[in-house]
Amino acid sequence: MDSNEQRDNEKTDYTMKNEDGSPSSIRLDKFVSDILHKNGHDVHKWLQEKYDRVCEESPHLSRRAKGDKVRLQAYAEVGISPPSDF
Repeated sequence: MDSNEQRDNEKTDYTMKNEDGSPSSIRLDKFVSDILHKNGHDVHKWLQEKYDRVCEESPHLSRRAKGDKVRLQAYAEVGISPPSDF
């Protein structure tokens, strides 16, 4: 496995509260979370704020779709296109 393949496979799970206030989690590519952190973000807080905003703007979406929107925002924030199989 080359370094790009390894990077693509590494994920980080973050705990958060879902739209009901119950414990939940969201998985983000490790290299994306590393860049967010290097750019000065508190990644847990950033993800929670983005998830809360998505819930307000798109309450009809499934939890999975809300998470996908947050992950797309994370890619945009770090200036990287999401993988083709996203």
